[in-house]
Amino acid sequence: MKPPIVDVTWSDEVRRVYEHDLREMWDASVAPHIYEQYHYLLDFYFSLVSDDMPLDVLDVGCAQATLALLLAERGHRVTALDIRPEFLEYASSRHTHGDIRFIAGNPFVEDLVTKTFDLVFANQIIEHVWDPQQKIARLAEYLRPGGRLVMTTPNGGYVRNSLPTYQEFLGQGALFRENTADADGHVFAFSLGELVPLVEQSGLTVELAGFLETPLVNGHMKFRHLMPVVPQRIGRFVNSVILGWPGLGRKLAHQMYVVGRK
Repeated sequence: MKPPIVDVTWSDEVRRVYEHDLREMWDASVAPHIYEQYHYLLDFYFSLVSDDMPLDVLDVGCAQATLALLLAERGHRVTALDIRPEFLEYASSRHTHGDIRFIAGNPFVEDLVTKTFDLVFANQIIEHVWDPQQKIARLAEYLRPGGRLVMTTPNGGYVRNSLPTYQEFLGQGALFRENTADADGHVFAFSLGELVPLVEQSGLTVELAGFLETPLVNGHMKFRHLMPVVPQRIGRFVNSVILGWPGLGRKLAHQMYVVGRK
């Protein structure tokens, strides 16, 4: 994967994707806490994928497709899917090698692929859609028997979260615009106790569920000021201790994950 080349004709949305990409992958000096946060999440995703056996992988809502590109470079057969063609054009401009296919469209309303997959990633998208149970069931259809769905989403129990949980939001009877590209479209956040049953109702067996990313790795609550002087291995170790403490991770984790198997 190669660094992006700035194009003055980019739309505002693509320029924001580039700015995210720069901070997350290419220049750790711009925002060290964002760089560490993103690489921590990448390491989590890679921990779920064995490179000993190539897998068919679908990355739904891939945006700049960093995860998809890196998995292709590791030898997996990857399909990167996003509703915005311009994001995929940006992603393909960074491709150097690996088996990857880019598809533009909405996987919840269109039949965009005819094959099924060993692994489907749906990271940071379920909080952007209406009727998440229906959407999760649709994602499950892309899995072959034994395949896994991996979802990550902001944690509604996080101490800094000011949004209603999914059930509280439903009680308000509000609607919102689906498929926004950034966090400004968030109007609710799931609790883990809300999301796990939705995955199970979609016919999947929940194999893993838990919390990710405390302020020790995302720099929230001014912890970013300590990151230049605290070694990464120490920050990640303390992060793992917090996540392993019953009840503490639920309050101090910014993200959560659920892995379901078909």
